[in-house]
Amino acid sequence: MASSFFGLGLACFVLLVAAAGAMQYKVGGDNGWAVPDANGESFNTWAEKTSFQIGDELLFVYPKDKDSVLLVEPSDYNACNTSSYDKKFTDGSTSFTLDRSGAFFFISGVDANCRANEKLIVMVAGGGNNGSAPAPDQGSPSPPSSTPAPSNGSAGAQSPPSTPNAPAAKNSTTKGSPPAAGNDKNGASFTVAGLVASLVGCIAYATLAF
Repeated sequence: MASSFFGLGLACFVLLVAAAGAMQYKVGGDNGWAVPDANGESFNTWAEKTSFQIGDELLFVYPKDKDSVLLVEPSDYNACNTSSYDKKFTDGSTSFTLDRSGAFFFISGVDANCRANEKLIVMVAGGGNNGSAPAPDQGSPSPPSSTPAPSNGSAGAQSPPSTPNAPAAKNSTTKGSPPAAGNDKNGASFTVAGLVASLVGCIAYATLAF
């Protein structure tokens, strides 16, 4: 009984920590998902200042009868091709979870809006290569082919030179530590709903089990 209770408590703790660590970012801040002002900050400039992690959420707020959000491939992003997309969202309040590391490309579903810079690239830091480009070759040098044997009777023969250490590969997607909790400077907030849902689920399971 004690071991079962301990296992349940540990599982609940892991769920709560994961939910508390995720952040939600409102794209465009108070202006929402819309054509940026002429003198305003572009979506990509905002994204470059933010360290996104796997599990974070993007919140797109827009008038659903006038706009939409398209998740697209890089070539369609560059061309503002609104007829080709991986996913289309039209609900007016779209919550999109960043479920892998690498790049995500978003454009407005309105061609004129996209060409007016209503488009966004989000880079997500994270371990592994899930959906991201392969890790760069570190270029480790090969060991020396052979070393001549010392002549008989010679003392203090020199050992072969050591192989220099290869330089560590740089992670171009990591831009710093995640934002501090409660910092709304970039439109971020805790995903409270996920935290509460995890807690309620744990309590309900504990009640049924005991």
